[in-house]
Amino acid sequence: MKPRIIKSKDLKENNFGHIKVTDIINTKNYPEISIAKVKLTGNEAKLGYDTKSDVLYYVVEGKGKCIINKKEHLIKKGDLVFIPKNTKYRNTKGLTLLAISSPRFNRKHRKYTE
Repeated sequence: MKPRIIKSKDLKENNFGHIKVTDIINTKNYPEISIAKVKLTGNEAKLGYDTKSDVLYYVVEGKGKCIINKKEHLIKKGDLVFIPKNTKYRNTKGLTLLAISSPRFNRKHRKYTE
């Protein structure tokens, strides 16, 4: 891999209704990792899990809840949350998160339970 600078002006925000996602790195060129900014603006995210990736969420802005295996955790700016693959969880509105997935995130591997 070569050094690379990713300019914010080159990033596109994808609007999925109550969740807005800006992929920073999520390409086949980087199969081991993906990085995205996730902004929860509406209702809670759906309860679900990733079948392939572990995910780290760094809280960039806001405060809210992360529900992991039915247990609520209050989180705020500066906190880091680790979610191993196959763990059911959801994050609540009002949070902006830096999501780091390994291996890289693939929407096809995200399963919802509600």
